[in-house]
Amino acid sequence: MVGAIFVSTACSAGLGGPASSRAARDGVIRFTFAPDPIWDYMHDEGIIEDFEKGTGISIETSATWDEFGLFAGGHADIISSASFEVPGLEEETEQDTVIIGRYNSERSRLMVRAGNPAESLEDLKGKRLGVFTSVSGTLVWHALVEKMHGLSVTGKNSDFKIVVADIQNLSNLLARGEIDACICYPDLSARELREGSVRALYDGKSSAQLFADLKAPGHDGPMGNVFVARKDWVEEHPKEVDAFLDLWSRGLEEWRAHRDEIIERYPQHFAVESPRDVQFMKGYVAEHDWVVQDVRFDRQWADDESKIFDLMRETGVIDGDVQDPQFLPTVGDDR
Repeated sequence: MVGAIFVSTACSAGLGGPASSRAARDGVIRFTFAPDPIWDYMHDEGIIEDFEKGTGISIETSATWDEFGLFAGGHADIISSASFEVPGLEEETEQDTVIIGRYNSERSRLMVRAGNPAESLEDLKGKRLGVFTSVSGTLVWHALVEKMHGLSVTGKNSDFKIVVADIQNLSNLLARGEIDACICYPDLSARELREGSVRALYDGKSSAQLFADLKAPGHDGPMGNVFVARKDWVEEHPKEVDAFLDLWSRGLEEWRAHRDEIIERYPQHFAVESPRDVQFMKGYVAEHDWVVQDVRFDRQWADDESKIFDLMRETGVIDGDVQDPQFLPTVGDDR
């Protein structure tokens, strides 16, 4: 639930103020993150304060949608990014990076209006497809659709009429008939899904689930958000890296134990307002939780996650010479 996934523009409770301009130093983690409900909950419950007192490590945080920019400027040690965007992050920022943790899977669905007889995107060739960007999760869908149907989603030779629209409004445009399908996030489509005016293709599976079916059975990625750090910082600050992962392990535990409460307390992070939509979102997330079980991962998980790059190279989404990102397994014998 990070980055473009969110719609709230207000600073969250635990993230605020400008990014630190000071250089990296021992005992400090400069963490730049988009507004996030789990982080807010840990802040409001005093968990982060207790962490800082217990470890002697302070966390300097800032809320921004421009995580790449702050990272490039040297103002952040750790940010979040989709795993499949990390090579682009390195190219844009000219920084060597390491994926140190995972957070949530890429959960966008391909949706159509209720009553549309389409069974897959293959049935919608030439139709209006709404997307919020030509990159991000759209790239994953491009690779999946190319692999499954031999069709192109993006680019000059797209087999669809691409309509770029605000991420918050896509499912509403779909329900009104202004587009024929959309790559939409379920948490930004709560009202339309609750009212039954839209439905998801592919048996309701997310892009991550379809990727697992094709390339990595049982895998929970690709990740819509991983935690990425500068390689030199990771090498010089193993204590801080370990503590950061411990803190987020606690955060994921709190999410599992208090998920309904978190949705109720921070509905803005799930793009819901009315009590009915809040209740719907609680039920939806209970069945389709996209938050991973553990922030830490082993080598096998990293190898499976890297298969998204094999698929993207195979389908021409990225160049053949694009290198897989580096991962830092912290569990298992080969960490």
